[in-house]
Amino acid sequence: MQAPPEKLGSFYLGAEYDLDAGQRLDAPVNYDARDLTTHAVCVGMTGSGKTGLCIGLLEEAALDQVPTILIDPKGDITNLLLQFPELRPEDFKPWVNADDARRKGKTIDEYAAGVAEMWRNGIADWGQGPERIRRLQQSADFTIYTPGSDAGLPVSIMGSLAAPGLDFETHAEAIRE
Repeated sequence: MQAPPEKLGSFYLGAEYDLDAGQRLDAPVNYDARDLTTHAVCVGMTGSGKTGLCIGLLEEAALDQVPTILIDPKGDITNLLLQFPELRPEDFKPWVNADDARRKGKTIDEYAAGVAEMWRNGIADWGQGPERIRRLQQSADFTIYTPGSDAGLPVSIMGSLAAPGLDFETHAEAIRE
């Protein structure tokens, strides 16, 4: 399949699917970004594709320079930062699951090579390639803040809840604010 041409404000989400025939059609599905509001919520059953849909929408929004702040308590959307334009095994190696590799009887290097090939083929199957991944990387500053953890940039709101170190008699008005 060939991806449709890039068009500002038109989010490419994939292709139509024929349920009766059980196959993907060559008709692209685009979403008019003007139909989005300032906030969004995505709900659905486990395994229904919420994360995939959200990542697709967020990638398209980033490509169109739409500023986004995400709150993701479960941590699924962090996968949005797995952007490897060259799709090399060594890019994927730090992120593959060693237990999955072991269960399949492969070394981590072999497993990472398989994951890289799967991604390369999957992206190409949708008519996309490394250049689009590069544009996504350059489209926004991606940062993950992690309250209570050093996995990303640590942040704490608890310090802001502390009482100010001011004398009440002298600064009563400021303290009340």
